[in-house]
Amino acid sequence: MLCKQTPTLGCSSKSCNQRFVIRCSSIRPARKCCSVSQQQRHQQVSRDTRAAFFKFGKNGFGAEAAGIVGSQGRDEYILDDLEQYFNYMGFLAEEGNYDRMNSLTEKGLHPIDAILLLAARENDLPKIQEILIAGADITATDATGKTALQLATKADLLELLQQAAAKVVKA
Repeated sequence: MLCKQTPTLGCSSKSCNQRFVIRCSSIRPARKCCSVSQQQRHQQVSRDTRAAFFKFGKNGFGAEAAGIVGSQGRDEYILDDLEQYFNYMGFLAEEGNYDRMNSLTEKGLHPIDAILLLAARENDLPKIQEILIAGADITATDATGKTALQLATKADLLELLQQAAAKVVKA
């Protein structure tokens, strides 16, 4: 369906009387243009389609230096971050309610500490690495009194949490 106003544009060739009808979402020729083929129109428009990517790891910046991990501090985490993580991990779809998340916030936990406990229960190593850098409290406990170290089950995650706990003891 055409817009109520259907302005037209002329062909760029001086010898052509072709008009283009402008629709709501696109421009199309009203009839076949006599002087400029579609291929020639595409050749006239050159586009730069190069893409640039960060080089992570040994060939470039690490994720921390690139500002991907650890870019947020403890106080920058808010309840929305907790809810987004809760939904991202599928807890809402699995449980059908926010009871587990609400039990952590009602206990008075900071959102980053609640994320730590949820991530530990799910053995989400990358998320735990990120939030430990941001300043999550390794000694925080859930509604049953368990810490992240007690909730985790994977060996590499347990090692990471033990190292974080050792740093807290030394400080």
